[in-house]
Parts: sequence; C-alpha cells; structure tokens
Amino acid sequence: MRYRDVMDDRGSTIPLILGFFLLALIMVAGSVALGQAFVQQRSLQDMCDGAVAAAAASSADLDREHGIGAASSLQFADVSDVVDSYLSRDAERRSVHVRAELSTDRRRITLTCRQTTTLTFGAFFGRGHVEHTATSSARAAIVG
Repeated sequence: MRYRDVMDDRGSTIPLILGFFLLALIMVAGSVALGQAFVQQRSLQDMCDGAVAAAAASSADLDREHGIGAASSLQFADVSDVVDSYLSRDAERRSVHVRAELSTDRRRITLTCRQTTTLTFGAFFGRGHVEHTATSSARAAIVG
C-alpha cells in the first residue's frame, strides 16, 4: 500500500459527520415543533374547558339574581358575555375563536374553540401555522 492511497482517504469522514449532524439537527427541530403543537393543543383544550365551565356555572349565578326557584336555563347572550370575559383575561386567550351551541332545552352548552398558532420550526418543515380545535360541553347547574 502506498502512502498516496492512504492520504486520499483522510477527508472522507468530514462529509459523513456533517451529514449526521444535519440529520440530528432536523430531528431536534422536528421534536421541538411537535412538542410545541402538543402543548398548544392541551392549552387550548384547558381554555375551552374553563370557558364552558364558567358559562355553565353562570346559570346558577343568574338564578340567584332572579330569585331562588327560577328556572335554570342558559341564554345565548349571557353565555357569550361569560365566555368573552373568561377569554379576555390574558393575551393568549384573546386569539381563540369560539362557537357556542345551546341544547334545545337550554341546559347544555357546547363550545368549539379554534386557535391558529405559529410553530417555532414549522416553516422549516413547510407548515409555519397549525390550527387547533377543541370541543367541550357542560350542563347548567340545577338550583332550587
């Protein structure tokens, strides 16, 4: 074996190391983007659960205002006010779009919450924004 043959192979590990480094970097960026998307979905579900619980609980407060024994039913305007008040407490909640549905007996409320979030490394994978949807429902409190 000649010295010249040994010298020609010396730089062949550098592209391999760079390739593995690039692969590791892509895997880390993907993990961060997926983790962020998961955390945002859980956060939206928590907000939606809290908003629907506040709206359902507000029916008991409204009954107290109208006198004990009054029929406990949800009114769309009251639900809208409570949900808006709940979601306006911090800046992250203000970007949530909510659609409310009341049951025919006006005792159950269902909220569908939507929020578009920006992923940190999402543009690197071709999706800079992700739309999350969460649904939550509750029954109005029974008073009297």
